[in-house]
Amino acid sequence: MAWWKEKYTYRYLFLSLLIILILYFLYLVRGLFVPFVLAILLVYLLNPLVDRMERRGSSRVVAILTLYLGVIIVITSLFMYGVPRMVNQLERLVESIPLYTDQVELMVENLQRSFADSSVPPGVQRIVEERIGWVEAELLAVVRKSIDLLMTILSNLFNIILAPVLAFYIMRDLELLKSWARSIVPKEMAADVFYLAKQIDLVFSSFIRGHLTVVVIIGVLTSLSFMLIGLEFATMLGIIAGITELIPYFGPLIGAIPAVAMALLHSKWMVIKVVLAVFFIQQIEGNVISPRILGQRVGLHPLAIIVALLAGGHLFGIGGMLLAVPMAAIFKIIVSFAWRKLN
Repeated sequence: MAWWKEKYTYRYLFLSLLIILILYFLYLVRGLFVPFVLAILLVYLLNPLVDRMERRGSSRVVAILTLYLGVIIVITSLFMYGVPRMVNQLERLVESIPLYTDQVELMVENLQRSFADSSVPPGVQRIVEERIGWVEAELLAVVRKSIDLLMTILSNLFNIILAPVLAFYIMRDLELLKSWARSIVPKEMAADVFYLAKQIDLVFSSFIRGHLTVVVIIGVLTSLSFMLIGLEFATMLGIIAGITELIPYFGPLIGAIPAVAMALLHSKWMVIKVVLAVFFIQQIEGNVISPRILGQRVGLHPLAIIVALLAGGHLFGIGGMLLAVPMAAIFKIIVSFAWRKLN
């Protein structure tokens, strides 16, 4: 029988058409991309706990609603305490940046006086002044963008509320969705498709559950540590340090730079305290937190991780660096699978 008359040919065509229609539908509803992404994040974070509660005798719906209650309490507390505090610190930072700029210029002048015997050429001095002005403008732009981001989050409450609703139905009917996926995949492709899906799921599990947990812990520890030593804008600097934990190798350094720069404007003793606090937290993270929380590793060589980070940073900035490692891991999985099939 000719290949175009075979039954499996029609199944492949149907599956290809279905994928195209799904992709086209996702393109049409791309405005709802944010709640779907948030819903997937919630599913990855909460579903293991839902499964555990279900195994202990709780119904799946009750388990989901119980966890939602806990999440609502945490998020409400963050909004009542964290958001106003963040906005207040950002506003204070906007007001303080000119003062900090004057302090930096004064430090440069003092440095120049210290080396009066080897006077700085006028051209170099002009470049330094231009760089200081550029840094001031960039800092103001970053702060304004941060405030705009907070306002955007608050103005998109519908999408934020929609995400847990979508996540509820996904978690409730997760087994049905898996069964449906198994039923539409042709038997000839099932083993390959489910192998790829499992490997990609392991990467996302490690990144979302493990790394986001580390981000929260490091962010909280850093904020509390900076508050204890009396560093200004401790909450904001702690959040920055937590988020940059998603970047391997370079993350702790990138997260520490704003805190050290802020401490430098206070005193040398404050710089020492900040460096010691960051060093102590990194020791806890490297020896206690990460080994216990992070499960499946992404399986990339350190050189590949560094190249992926540099490429992501060059192409998409900090956001590219945050997503570089999981995307590179998924790319490796797909390329390795294709290579084995071709050999």
